[in-house]
Amino acid sequence: MWWFAAYAGATLLPVVWLGVLLAHTFTEEVDAAALRQGEAQAQAIADAAVEPFLSGRSLAVGLTPTERDAITRTTSNLLAQGTVLLLRLRSNDGTIVFDAADPTAPMAASTVDEEVQEAAEHGMVATLTRVNADEVDLDRGATEGPQAIEAYVAISALSEPEVTVGVLEVYIPFESIAAQRNSSLDHLRLSIVVGLAVLWMVLVVIVASVTRRVRRQSKRSEFLALHDTLTGLPNRALYGDRVAAALAAAGRTGDDVALAVVDLDRFKEVNDTLGHRNGDEFLRIVADRLAAALRPGDTVARLGGDEFGIVLPRVKPDAVEAILRRLQDSLGQEAELEGVAITAEASVGYAMWPEDAATPEALLRRADLALDTAKVARASIVRYHPGIDEFDPQRLGLIAELRRGIVTGELVLHYQPKVDAHSGEVLAFEALVRWQHPVRGLLPPADFIPIAESTGLIGPLTAWVVDSALAQMAEWSKIRPGLSVAVNISARNLRDELPGWILNRLAAHRVKASQLVLEITETSFATDPVRATGLLEELSAAGVRVSLDDFGQGYTSLGSLGHLPVSELKIDRGFVVAMQHSAEDRAIVASVIELGHQLGLTVVAEGVETEEVFADLRSLGCDTMQGHLFSRPVPADEVMALIDRLHASVGVGG
Repeated sequence: MWWFAAYAGATLLPVVWLGVLLAHTFTEEVDAAALRQGEAQAQAIADAAVEPFLSGRSLAVGLTPTERDAITRTTSNLLAQGTVLLLRLRSNDGTIVFDAADPTAPMAASTVDEEVQEAAEHGMVATLTRVNADEVDLDRGATEGPQAIEAYVAISALSEPEVTVGVLEVYIPFESIAAQRNSSLDHLRLSIVVGLAVLWMVLVVIVASVTRRVRRQSKRSEFLALHDTLTGLPNRALYGDRVAAALAAAGRTGDDVALAVVDLDRFKEVNDTLGHRNGDEFLRIVADRLAAALRPGDTVARLGGDEFGIVLPRVKPDAVEAILRRLQDSLGQEAELEGVAITAEASVGYAMWPEDAATPEALLRRADLALDTAKVARASIVRYHPGIDEFDPQRLGLIAELRRGIVTGELVLHYQPKVDAHSGEVLAFEALVRWQHPVRGLLPPADFIPIAESTGLIGPLTAWVVDSALAQMAEWSKIRPGLSVAVNISARNLRDELPGWILNRLAAHRVKASQLVLEITETSFATDPVRATGLLEELSAAGVRVSLDDFGQGYTSLGSLGHLPVSELKIDRGFVVAMQHSAEDRAIVASVIELGHQLGLTVVAEGVETEEVFADLRSLGCDTMQGHLFSRPVPADEVMALIDRLHASVGVGG
């Protein structure tokens, strides 16, 4: 294409020359107009501020005190307002007899200035220069000032207008004129560029038939090198580039990046049953659905076979799984192949930069490791965490054991009472899950809830807890109909089917909606506030109570709290435990109680372990308390005896 460049260059040269010529001509015209404007302004100053106060004597003998005072008054404002930068009166040979900047200075020594003499003979001389650029100023040690119009105007007294008694030297600012000139030049340059663009468009039309074919072939070759031929998605090579580019950009902006790997479950069955042609069509459908479900700026690539890679730049860690669930929901919609309705299920593993890995290679490796864990555990979405180790079959085995334990009844519920702070009455119990492991014994939630959260088992685990707690509540209601039960809900449980499922289980167990309290943490609202609020509003409208757990960790703004569909605040136990030894923590607890009451909410303090804390909380107006002072979590068969013991206790509610 060398001839194209040569032709374009030959076309460009005359346009550039024309542009330079026009710019030069325009500059000269603007400068000439500025000089004319400066001459007019200098003449106006001479006519109004100098000549009316001259007696008619030659300035060679200096000014009289009266003349000096009058001219000082009329010219001082010109300098102060910036109308002129310098104003002096000279004799006809050039001697300075008055300087507005220093009106009291004596007449300078006799000097000769050709520009002054020329003005005295011809009436006016004006040039573009700089302040103090005259030889007489430089000789006096002055430094050059800003650009200005220097004008010399022959002056005379009103009494003898035909006699030139001296010359007025005025420096008028040129910066604003220069700025206007430069602005006009910019517009001119823009016009030149537009003209050049039009010329090049003509050139493109002339050579379009050749360049179009070359460009099309080049793009085709580049596309084939970087994209999957079946789906049109980026291939593994381009995927690696996109990962590196996303991390480089995030390194500059401080954002997080998520890297996910998606593997289709049972794709081999589609291939074997419907043939490879339909298998390929199925992959194209999956690719289209993945691309459509992603955000602008995200990347989906086919890494090979039925495996796809996802890059999610500028994403918050607590929003990743909502995006990945949306991808799974999109894949779960039916597609018809050869008259057979099929759906795609997928295992997803992902890792976060910079928290999970520092380099693109490590991030790719750890996302793959998370995917392997998801496939082994048959979990839908798994995030990499340090406990995942490709050489740790024990952990992978624990995931499989937890899945089995949920199904085979190895989970049990213990219950901790919530006590009215003033009457001592047991109002409710919080259901807390334990795992009765056949080998390791009774495991607390900390040993297996993180595994459930990271593998997707939190869904079936929470479903078991809710169902079991409601079944138990139905039994207790026969004896104590005023009791309620509270169940913890994870952010990952906040899916569209939650309200319908909860109401269905309430109806199945014949438990009133008001007897169920869903405890949800502030972080769950922060993950997807719009979705969480909508789901919980639906449950709240049906009578289910919602409690905001661990309040005070800083995720919920005070401005939004009043709009959340909650009826109860649970103060984070860290503040309750520390309030005895920290005035700041006590002040926070007091503020939360006051805030909750102002919003019409019940306030619960958890982590109450001593009588002192109990008394302090009650004095602050806390409504309900929960903690080891009253009881540790107990099995269901001990609950009724616990209620009787607490009601008989003197220390509680006394």
